[in-house]
Amino acid sequence: MSGSHKPISSVLIPMQQRPLLIPSVCIAGIQDYSRPEANYPETEWLLGDLDWRGTKIPVISFERLNHGRFAEFSATNRIAIMHRTSKNDSLPFYAMVVQGIPQPLTLVREEVRNSAEEKGPMEKYRIIMRDVPASIPDLSLVEQKLTSSSDLAVGGCQRNE
Repeated sequence: MSGSHKPISSVLIPMQQRPLLIPSVCIAGIQDYSRPEANYPETEWLLGDLDWRGTKIPVISFERLNHGRFAEFSATNRIAIMHRTSKNDSLPFYAMVVQGIPQPLTLVREEVRNSAEEKGPMEKYRIIMRDVPASIPDLSLVEQKLTSSSDLAVGGCQRNE
């Protein structure tokens, strides 16, 4: 990962296993954890729906989607509301359970290097950033998985009237 010295506005999101590094523009908001309405019993990574600003949005466990372990409830849980990165109008937002308060960062590419660790199925890269291991998730793939979920097609992303 080499390139220019142009700063990249990012957010380091604490997770149970390895923090996620994402562009700051992907975050629409952070809120305290509230248990999602369990609407998707057949999909372990899709935890349910959350009412956010009058819209029901799906809540995911990135760890489960990435084939990792996930303990559903903790005192440090928060919900990160994510902007979509794709052009799919049926999924304007979704939510992800995170472990604490995300930390804003400004990085230059030279501060990030590839990790030798094998990445998970929902990760673009495993990296070392300022001597901290992190993952760069494949948010397009996460959104594709969400929109192709037959469970979500039945219940998610509906405007509450």
